[in-house]
Amino acid sequence: MGFQLGKNSSERLDTCHIDLQKIVLMVISITNVDFGIAEGHRPVSKQQEYYAIGRTVDLHRAPITNIDGVNKKGKHNIEPSEAVDIYIWHPVKSTRLKIAYDKMHLSYVVGIFDACADVLLERGEITHKIRWGANWDSDGIIDYDQKFDDFPHIELVKI
Repeated sequence: MGFQLGKNSSERLDTCHIDLQKIVLMVISITNVDFGIAEGHRPVSKQQEYYAIGRTVDLHRAPITNIDGVNKKGKHNIEPSEAVDIYIWHPVKSTRLKIAYDKMHLSYVVGIFDACADVLLERGEITHKIRWGANWDSDGIIDYDQKFDDFPHIELVKI
């Protein structure tokens, strides 16, 4: 089937490393589940906002990141960004709100990310592998063996 990124997603993707751009563009062109880019590069100020969640704000929630952007930089804080966060997109808003961060839909799309990254690496078109926030250790066990999961998060890993 295949889709195309929207304007906002394309602009966010432009903040990312060329290897991520190549992977995302291949995935969006062949997937049967449409997605968008929630975030590419993340400025330190935004990283600190996220770091505060569960610590100094939204105390009813667990922290959403252990990276403060100052003492420790994350892959989103690098320019160009070595990480991207995705969401599932659907033209019907009520459906989109239900599935945007649904683990099953994200898992499906990230499976295509894995396959496309492998193909592009094998062809010599990129120089990185990817790692997914729901399988940090890349052992094939999704979510269950992790203390922290981040299903929308995909990042580059140096070989």
